[in-house]
Amino acid sequence: MYKAISFDKETKLLRKFVKLEFEMYKDDSDWVPPLIGDTISMLKGKNNPLFDNGPHMCFLVLKGEQVVARVLAGVDNELNKAKGIKQGYFSMFECSDDAQACKVLMDAACKWLNDIGMDSVIGPISPCNGDDRKGFLVWGQGMPVLLNAYTKDYYPRLILEYGFTKNENHRAYSMKPPQAAIERHIKVSEYARKKYGYSVDRLNVRKIVDESKDIKEILDHSVPDNWDYLNTPSLEAVIQEFKTLKQFYNGYYTFIARKKGKPIGFMVALPDYNQVLKRMNGRLLPIGWLKYLYYKRKITGARALVQMVDNKYHNLGVNHAMFTEFYKDWIKTGLEYVEASCVDEGNLPSINSTERSGGVHYRTYRTYKHDLKKAE
Repeated sequence: MYKAISFDKETKLLRKFVKLEFEMYKDDSDWVPPLIGDTISMLKGKNNPLFDNGPHMCFLVLKGEQVVARVLAGVDNELNKAKGIKQGYFSMFECSDDAQACKVLMDAACKWLNDIGMDSVIGPISPCNGDDRKGFLVWGQGMPVLLNAYTKDYYPRLILEYGFTKNENHRAYSMKPPQAAIERHIKVSEYARKKYGYSVDRLNVRKIVDESKDIKEILDHSVPDNWDYLNTPSLEAVIQEFKTLKQFYNGYYTFIARKKGKPIGFMVALPDYNQVLKRMNGRLLPIGWLKYLYYKRKITGARALVQMVDNKYHNLGVNHAMFTEFYKDWIKTGLEYVEASCVDEGNLPSINSTERSGGVHYRTYRTYKHDLKKAE
């Protein structure tokens, strides 16, 4: 009755893989359709640094002739080498509310990971080593902000019933306009910059390779050792990520801090293009590009994706200085809201900094883990 099939780059099957999402959420007014062509290209490996790090496989489950579940599974050999582990990942999980369909799907994916020597599996993570589609939404509601996951409320139950356990919660914070405090923030920030001798500059997309080298240097000295789903990316991966994100960059909200020319911190925030994608139904043609050009001028929010400071330069107000520049852009461009996400529940410095800046915890995403050897 149920049948699992696995495949890699077959276009016909990849279309079924992507379109399952459209079928499952077609009546959900909060769901944002991904661009079909871009998603298929990503699953074929184009502009996808994660697939360069190890093998991957797509899985579909059919009930009769109907596709009822899907998942992407893979291995990040670079992460495993750095951490000394044998861990697989899963991503892009979608499934009907059917425990048997979930079992057939995850049995196939976990067997494949086990057969290629993995001891455990974690997910859902980004399918391209970015910050998109990470976790199941376990608390909060409403339309997701750019690149964030949007999932069925029964997914946690299905995955727990299968045998996964909680890995970690990842928080999203809602922030409102900070006009009342902006003058104080500017004064404190300017004092810190003058005292410690650093500057904060906007990302220069015309020098994206040089900017990526600086960001790579910061990452090498700031990524926590306890991150079990992300390793410090290669320079090539950083360059590719910023080239991909450049399509959403409007010249505001993204900064690099430097002390005497040495990069010491960076912050990435982007306009909430989900407000545009919502209206395009997954397609640029025939008129999707016209909608894109029209509605991108009307975006009223942004997502702050990441803020990192070199470990040697903590407690110098670098985070505060970058966020102050972000505040200035926030006011200048008339944003109505900003989401800061995702902040790992164990990252207390980031949680405290975000909450001191006015962030209100309003959504929680959760990743899960599973011991493949115990399940045998």
